[in-house]
Amino acid sequence: MGYYPQGAPEMGYLRHMVLWYGRQADSWSPERARHYLAYEDESGKPLDWLFDSVLFTPAVAPSGNHFAADINVGTTMCGEGDFYAVPVSNPATKRDYDDLLDVYFAPGGWLESMDGSITELKSALPAPQHKHNVVLLVPYPGIKQTHWGRLPGETRNLNFSVTGQSVQKASEDRLAATVWFVDEALRRWNESPRENINLLGFYWPFETVYRGWDVDDHWLLKHLRVHLKSVNAKLTWIPFYATYNVHLLDNYENYYFDLAFQQPNHMFYLDTPGIEGPALNAKIRHAGWEMEYYLGNIGHHKVQEERHQRFRDYLNGGVEFGYMKESACAWFQDYNAIERMRLHDDPVEREFYHDIYHFIRGDYERK
Repeated sequence: MGYYPQGAPEMGYLRHMVLWYGRQADSWSPERARHYLAYEDESGKPLDWLFDSVLFTPAVAPSGNHFAADINVGTTMCGEGDFYAVPVSNPATKRDYDDLLDVYFAPGGWLESMDGSITELKSALPAPQHKHNVVLLVPYPGIKQTHWGRLPGETRNLNFSVTGQSVQKASEDRLAATVWFVDEALRRWNESPRENINLLGFYWPFETVYRGWDVDDHWLLKHLRVHLKSVNAKLTWIPFYATYNVHLLDNYENYYFDLAFQQPNHMFYLDTPGIEGPALNAKIRHAGWEMEYYLGNIGHHKVQEERHQRFRDYLNGGVEFGYMKESACAWFQDYNAIERMRLHDDPVEREFYHDIYHFIRGDYERK
């Protein structure tokens, strides 16, 4: 079947999408955004465009509540040792959903910063062929949430848990809150669209699709997909590499998501699956590919010591397995890694910055 292709018109011509992390509305200034939208020399002069799409991925609300589904209560970061994920105990509320919309849409927010940065760059670079895409994280409706808040015009507080109700009723409340968030985001967008940006759609943050006695993500996602189609918005997903998720990628486009990017997880696991297996899985299931890098402390000392070689495997694998030119790519790059790599003290990190640019251009050569 082949990878999900780069530049598909139905996906806003997306080729390379970078993940933006942050907690506050001012964490992405136009100056910071520029480092991800343009390839720069050592003085900061823009030389060419870099990522054509951005995924906003805030994980925690200003209140401290979580937009994500789960949290690791162990000590290892790489999914091994005593890694132990549990549902977040303080999932986001209606107020947090409103705050997140402000992070995206309010004056000085992430969309304004991104749009303003592109406007500035267009004075120094040839105009891009297509508008830059943006994808918005939609909060995961956490199953520990018993008192989310009220939808406009309603008197009942939504309950995402099975406390005092069936899993079906909990699923209906979870869907109602998610649909409200989507519709409110689209309403705000339509009131003030950005000149340089295409709002492509939304991102589902849980890296698997779960059904159990107290949760039914399958039901929620199937109904959410129907609603998103009705408003011409896309839903994207980045699952971790595991047997169950490989199975979920079979016909994923017919059920839940418009585009899924396969995580290889080669950067993080002590006993890594390597690149070839995940690449083959993505290719035969029409999935995109995720590039992964981490400047900080990954966890296990052996993984940390191999960090540079492992990222080189990702880059070289793009040539060997074809995803550099053939696959739509998402880029996990740690918090503010790209902007730090360009002027990093370590020459290997500086070299990686240039390698990323050439990978995006499609002319990177194996090293």
